[in-house]
Amino acid sequence: MNKRICLLTDSLGSGGAEKMVSNLSISLSKKGYVVTVVSMLDIIVYPYKGTLYNFGKVKNNNKLKSFLKFKAFFKTQQFDVILDHRIRLNFIKEFIFSKVIFKNENIIYCVHHFNLGLYFPLVNVPWISRSTLVKNREIVAVSKEIQNKIKQQLHLESHVIYNYVLLDNIEANNDLEIPNSYNYIIGVGRLTSVKQFDVLIKSYKNSELINHDIKLLISGEGIEKTNLNKLIIDLNLNDFVKLIGFKSNVLAYIKKAMALVLASKSEGFPMVLIEALTLKTPVVSFNCKSGPAEIIKNEENGLLVDNQNSDMLTESLNKLLLNDTFYNKIKSNLSLSSNPFSEENNIQKWINLLHKFN
Repeated sequence: MNKRICLLTDSLGSGGAEKMVSNLSISLSKKGYVVTVVSMLDIIVYPYKGTLYNFGKVKNNNKLKSFLKFKAFFKTQQFDVILDHRIRLNFIKEFIFSKVIFKNENIIYCVHHFNLGLYFPLVNVPWISRSTLVKNREIVAVSKEIQNKIKQQLHLESHVIYNYVLLDNIEANNDLEIPNSYNYIIGVGRLTSVKQFDVLIKSYKNSELINHDIKLLISGEGIEKTNLNKLIIDLNLNDFVKLIGFKSNVLAYIKKAMALVLASKSEGFPMVLIEALTLKTPVVSFNCKSGPAEIIKNEENGLLVDNQNSDMLTESLNKLLLNDTFYNKIKSNLSLSSNPFSEENNIQKWINLLHKFN
């Protein structure tokens, strides 16, 4: 009998962790696993395979009734393994979950960000933080830097499994809402302070790209949208910087871009970088914690910029985009190199981990 797998997620939309849940549902279903995706929020954007339990639609304002529904669902399903990709901030909630709902479950806790507090509540008190974890568990970190931090800060062992790209998910829709002659670089992600699109806009403003009519597109939605629009106006960049919103076919925009740029304060293992490289689009990124240093080979597939050095980010934009010889070398390297962030290179690691549970 094939294993029954639950992919537990905050949602199925607008983030790298959620995109990995989407990818895993498709990959594990193809391998014959019986997959159920449980979404805590009623946000379903990314494609998935298997059964969807949209808890965001089921729950209500009565927390006790919602809790009992959630508990009853897991009791009746009897999953073999639960892959928990959620943000886990609330200690009391996670403690109750681990002692009541998930007490006898096999769980793989998935850590998608270098900020461990997002996944281990009260992380600065390790023994208390560890009390939110079930006994029958494994932990997956999406980068080696995260794995090391989990070991150092929480004294817990973990496995590293990189995010991967599904080529089947790269939409054939190339009908972009921009002119065919448009030359641009692109930033992609939630419009939040940690993504630092304001830093990207300022670095772009200080570069020579405007003089060469190379635009900047930013795809995403979020709470910083109003501030970013104001910054664009204040810097007189209305004709050069465009906030294009969330795009379901954003991969088509990345594929056509001259480069993808990441200026985040921190990350986990940025999906947008590996998507760009898979699409043979050069990348420029701060060497933030964590992920970029494990993805980018400096001056081979892109440029790795000293962490939070905005002046160097500006210089790197000029170096990559305005030096045809250097740019063509990077593009050629991308065409010739193999892709370590493919499904086949990573799905077997997940399967091996699933079968550690009897």
